[in-house]
This record gives sequence, C-alpha cells and structure tokens, in this order.
Amino acid sequence: MVKLKITTHSGNEYEATVEEYDPIKINTDLNAAELNTVVLGNVIVSRIDVKSVTPIEEAENTEKQEA
Repeated sequence: MVKLKITTHSGNEYEATVEEYDPIKINTDLNAAELNTVVLGNVIVSRIDVKSVTPIEEAENTEKQEA
C-alpha cells in the first residue's frame, strides 16, 4: 500500500492510498486525450486538473514503525 499526495491546478490537495504505485500508468492516463477523469485510490479527479501525484509513504512502513 502506498499513500499518494495529489495536487490540482485548482488548488486542492488530496491523499489517497493505492495498492500499487505505477507512475508510468498514471502518466499515460493523465496524458490520454480520450479520458476525462482519473481514479487514484478513492479519489476521482479531472485528468486536466491534476498538477502532481507524489508518493508520500508506504503504508507497510508506517505500520512497522507504530508496532
């Protein structure tokens, strides 16, 4: 599990947890003219509004640190 920080051109910031982080697939989706929205974890956002997607932590590491 990887936690992502999603920043938009409209000034919003979201955090989403995904099973697997694939930056190449995310980049492909964000550049696909035939798509209107992208789904990142539990966040659905307009593809043209996405400014950046950054991994901020792996959930497994957080759980190990808390134990």
